[in-house]
Amino acid sequence: MAVGVAALLLACGRAAAAPTAAPAGGDLVFILDASGSMWGQVHREAKIAVARRVMQQALAGVPAETAVGLVAYGHRSKEDCADIEVIAAPGALPRPALAAKIEALQPKGKTPITAAVTQVFEQLRTRERPATVVLVSDGIETCGGDPCAAVRAARAAGVQFVLHVVGFDVGEVDVAQLECAAQAGGGLYLPAADADQLAAALAQAVALTPETAAGRLVVAVRADGKPADGLIEVFEAGTATRVAHSRSYTGAETNPRAIPLPDGTYDATVEAVAIRGRPSQKLAGIVIADGQTVERAVDFGSGTLRIGVTRNGALSDATVTAYRAGSKEIVANTRTYESADHNPTALRVPAGTYDIVVASVEVAGRPSTRWDGIVLDGGATVERQHDFGSGTVRIGVRQGAALIDATINLHVAEQKAAVAAGRSYTSPNTNPKAFEVGPGRYVVKVRPVKPAGLPAREVEIEVSAGGSVEHTFDYGDGAAPAP
Repeated sequence: MAVGVAALLLACGRAAAAPTAAPAGGDLVFILDASGSMWGQVHREAKIAVARRVMQQALAGVPAETAVGLVAYGHRSKEDCADIEVIAAPGALPRPALAAKIEALQPKGKTPITAAVTQVFEQLRTRERPATVVLVSDGIETCGGDPCAAVRAARAAGVQFVLHVVGFDVGEVDVAQLECAAQAGGGLYLPAADADQLAAALAQAVALTPETAAGRLVVAVRADGKPADGLIEVFEAGTATRVAHSRSYTGAETNPRAIPLPDGTYDATVEAVAIRGRPSQKLAGIVIADGQTVERAVDFGSGTLRIGVTRNGALSDATVTAYRAGSKEIVANTRTYESADHNPTALRVPAGTYDIVVASVEVAGRPSTRWDGIVLDGGATVERQHDFGSGTVRIGVRQGAALIDATINLHVAEQKAAVAAGRSYTSPNTNPKAFEVGPGRYVVKVRPVKPAGLPAREVEIEVSAGGSVEHTFDYGDGAAPAP
């Protein structure tokens, strides 16, 4: 991987106090949000205080030969959408003076992002070398502008720059506008929830200059043929080191999502944000070479899980549950019943990987089968069939001709827990009592309820699939009770 990215990954792992690595030479312009919302708290500290501190630390790490500029907005008037100050054009002020200007910022007003970036682009028109522009904002445009359109217009007019956007503690705000601006500017959108993440984001943004971020990974996210909102994370290949974090949303401005990357090999995950279960897909071994663009498409279209269940060869009632693979999260469930209208049953679910559990409703103890890691592609159908074997056990309890009310428990031989339990009562409809159980050896134990005083008895039986076993406990035969 390129040296610049290795340096920024080290920077991303440091505490907020670490200086930000920056490329030698070139223009670097910071645009800092100083609107009223920056008085909000992050870990009991005002966001503006965090931003001032981290920005000054970042500034201290920029090489002396890099021309640094600074623009701020929303710090002089409460309701003025024209409150934008070009504090310093690139290289116009020495670093100590820039740091003092940052420290003096006092949030007051609105968030005129569009007007701010437009002023920066006007400055850059007269400069001959490409610039890195880093916008730090805790929210979206509040003055009716369209920053994405402004960035596209500047690019179309030939202004040479890459724009990275750092979303600082934006919460649950829809940042499609900021993602769009970053994409239009050939840069990254970088979320930062606290001081450490802000320092890491600045490190990454400053290191990815127009020269080092020439390559592109373009990811189209779809579901059933339509654009889908996807969270895209890019990692250094074979590691957990994240180098990019973006969302596609559903608009044409950001879907496909273009992510600038230096030459190297990457893995990526794409998670469907708005689909139940948030299914994800992995893109492995993506090679960016010689600044080329690599395109990938991810489809979260729905597929069908078609599950048939029988018992001893006949249609059988069972529950079918699809879990998100490797978790206990239920994505869908249903029953097969015994009707050909429902069995096999069809589960329409988003493309993804699933664990499927089928549990019998008809067999005592609810025996189940499980299929793990079932991969379902969009538009595909995966079929599975399972047959539960079972046999019928019929237990009667009587005393001569009289039916006896008794409790009945069936245990798998050499196990204590009952697989099936019931009562015989004194009706010929329930005595003998019928149980449907899986094949195997069982211990059947009865305990008379009425008349009282009769001893418990037990017998061992063997059940085969499709077979039937009947046994009657007769308390009129004088046989000894069970031990």
